[in-house]
Order: sequence, then C-alpha cells, then structure tokens
Amino acid sequence: MEQQKISKNLVRTFLIVILAANVVLTIVNLYLTFQFNQALTNLRLQGKIPDSTFMITAKADDADLGEPAAYFSENVVLKQTAHFGTLYASAYVIMPHYGVVTIKLKSFNVTESKYLSLDKLNETEVSYADETQSYVYVLAPGFNQINAQIRLKAKVPLNPENLPSKNESIRFSLGHLFLEAEAFDFETRAKVISDFSSEIFITIEMPD
Repeated sequence: MEQQKISKNLVRTFLIVILAANVVLTIVNLYLTFQFNQALTNLRLQGKIPDSTFMITAKADDADLGEPAAYFSENVVLKQTAHFGTLYASAYVIMPHYGVVTIKLKSFNVTESKYLSLDKLNETEVSYADETQSYVYVLAPGFNQINAQIRLKAKVPLNPENLPSKNESIRFSLGHLFLEAEAFDFETRAKVISDFSSEIFITIEMPD
C-alpha cells in the first residue's frame, strides 16, 4: 500500500513537471514569435524588408517508427511488419497577407539493407497513418511558425535469413521520406514552396 502511494505521488509529480515545462515552452515560443514580428515590422518601416516579402523554409526531425505494431507470417516464417509513429516537422513562413501552408508527403526512397527483402524492396512503403492526405494551417501577415505532427505508417517486407534472435532487437534506417511545404497567399494568389526530408528508422524485434 505504501509503495502504491509513493508510485502515485511520483506519477503525479512527473505529470505536473511535464505540464509546467509545456506551459513554459509555449510562453517562450509566443514571446519569440512576438519579438520576431516586432523586428520584422521595424525592418519594414525602415525600408530594409519590403512589405511584399513572401518566403518559407521547412525542416523535419528524423522519425523513429519503433517496434512492429503488427507481424505477418507465412508458414511460421516472419515475412513483413507494420510500424506506426510520428514525424515532427516545422515550417517558418513570412507572409505579406493572410494565407495557408500545406505540408504533404511527396515520395519515399528506401535504403537497401540486409534486413529487407531485396525481391520486394519496391513494396517497402512509408505513408500517412490515416486518411489525411495533407496538413493545412492558416497563416497571418508577418512571421509564422508552424509545428506539425504527421502520423506515419510503414510497411516493411523482411529478409527472414537476417532477423534477430528472440529477446534481441535491431534498429536501422529504412530510408528517406521527402516532403513539401507550400505557402499560399490569399490576396495575390502567389505561392512559395520548400522541399525537405526526414530519415526514417524502425526497430525489428521478434515476437514471443
């Protein structure tokens, strides 16, 4: 009973710390955005940056889709796994007017590996985990920072001859996912595009 109380207190303390950290990070992010917009406004007033400035840059962290969420076997031989995870992407946009930014997947290039089935290498896929085909965010005039969380799924045909033993796991790069962030200006109908990529990792662990 005493241990349960201590455990609950630790969990409660941990959650409070996480919540406080998120609040602090949100405040810092809002403050930095405000400061950047103030600096941008000052530069425009000084004539150093035209009011028509319209630009975008985007980036993504490497994504780890972790261990298999599902296993597919033939005659008790593991042939394929499915993985799910989240890719974190950011877009930084300077807008002259209101608009939107659309972040979407473009293509996936698989990296050859001894753990993958060479005969089915072209069947290796990384795609949206749900029916979402793009992520759209509204933009205001000035500086905008968009943080996107893109749910992914991976279909991975395996080479049965190079799988780990039970109670062991292997982590490796599955390949590179290429994405596009497109900002659209409602008033001028103009658009700018930023291409970026993320390296995708998975972990293979044999089921019990």
